[in-house]
Amino acid sequence: MSAPATELELVRFPVRGMTCGSCVNRIVRTVGRVPGVAKVSVDLRHETATVRREPALVSSAALAAAVAAAGYEADLSALEVLPPGFDRGLLERLMRR
Repeated sequence: MSAPATELELVRFPVRGMTCGSCVNRIVRTVGRVPGVAKVSVDLRHETATVRREPALVSSAALAAAVAAAGYEADLSALEVLPPGFDRGLLERLMRR
């Protein structure tokens, strides 16, 4: 028997202090190392991070701590939980309908 599938949650929150692509890479690398984080993307232009996580393993505070360890500030007061499938590309969304 296989283990039950873990439900992943997609969250987005503002990140302050980024100025360049190196900042983005540092945040992606640091947050991506947190156990329970499946995917990280950072948008420099909109100053946000989007993280797919296992909520039972990764708290919002753990995400903020990882962002802080990278040298930036996560604004958890503006954290939003995104609907399932929000991060899928247009083609993928169209093919699954």
